[in-house]
Amino acid sequence: MFLFLIFTLSSCNLSTNPCSNIKEKNLKDALKIDFDRIIEKNEIKGTNLCQIVIQRGGGLNIFYAYPDGKTFIFGDIYKDGVFLSKATLERIQEKSFKNFQSEIEKIVAFSYKPEGANKYVYMITDPDCPFCERAKNSIKQWADSRKVEVKVIFFPLERLHPQAKDKAVRAVCSGMQFNDYLNSKWTGQQCSQGVKKIEESIALMNKININGTPSFISFNGKRIIGFSPEGLDSIIN
Repeated sequence: MFLFLIFTLSSCNLSTNPCSNIKEKNLKDALKIDFDRIIEKNEIKGTNLCQIVIQRGGGLNIFYAYPDGKTFIFGDIYKDGVFLSKATLERIQEKSFKNFQSEIEKIVAFSYKPEGANKYVYMITDPDCPFCERAKNSIKQWADSRKVEVKVIFFPLERLHPQAKDKAVRAVCSGMQFNDYLNSKWTGQQCSQGVKKIEESIALMNKININGTPSFISFNGKRIIGFSPEGLDSIIN
């Protein structure tokens, strides 16, 4: 009888959507943090947990809440062969890419297309990012070996690199090409067209939650932060 009662109570709890009582204001109070907004609330079937995706400080955070809205799990959950947070983040990123792809194309500064290339990645870079500078020749080697076009987008992180925006603007105004980029030829003068393009680049990268360089987005919307040949292979396959 006791075991039957426990099963009945569990069944009743699981029959109610655990996300139904999760409200933005209550969530902020319970977590004692501020955030921009709730992006998604997803019921995790069979667990009595609600997966919550919030936008905070230009990035996305994913965590899990019980129906009381006061008990939380931070970290990923592995269920039915899938890491749920990772899968949700990838789905949101791919959807964001599809929604903004035409705008992304407009802010490409220049590209490198090896002969025979039939795939492409967007490389988001900051002119004064040391990791980007160290990786750029290796990226060319990877692009040559995999036959993948690299479309370069400037995303100067002004709080870290105060001179980066000026360099990016001058690069656009001078008509910088990929070989100029490899050789760090930051020449030319500022122009209104360059300022407009870089400001649009910054705004769009923030909108699609790019918050570090180098970052890469594949033609299929998959993305990685940081450079490694293996990482790039994983998003084009």
